[in-house]
Amino acid sequence: MHIRLLLITFFLQFFPELVREGHLFILQTPLFRVRNKKETHYCYSDEEKRAALLKLGAKAEITRFKGLGEISPDEFKHFIGEDIRLDPVMLSKEATIDQILAFYMGKNTPKRQEFIIENLRIERDPTEEEEKEELLHEN
Repeated sequence: MHIRLLLITFFLQFFPELVREGHLFILQTPLFRVRNKKETHYCYSDEEKRAALLKLGAKAEITRFKGLGEISPDEFKHFIGEDIRLDPVMLSKEATIDQILAFYMGKNTPKRQEFIIENLRIERDPTEEEEKEELLHEN
């Protein structure tokens, strides 16, 4: 997210019209790879991971990706084709670019910290073994 913020800041600072006109997108990368010896599924959510485990069975291997840097170039080609997932970067009509940059990159650390804490979502990341146990008990 930090790198994403830095890149968005770059575009807001130097190419604001690209952002205003809806030409900037964020590539969603998979959070998980679930595979067995025959099939591989790239999953973007826990629900997709659960569905892949149901399809491939409890012996499937789960890999958690923490970011684009953990995905090999050979794998990258599997999720940038027809099924590419892009999220547009959108600006609200009310906020100016100066206001946005001042909030996210300015010296208002306490305000920004408060915003992050109020909007923070904490998710439990179960171990692979816990998930497989759950899967076995559901079936």
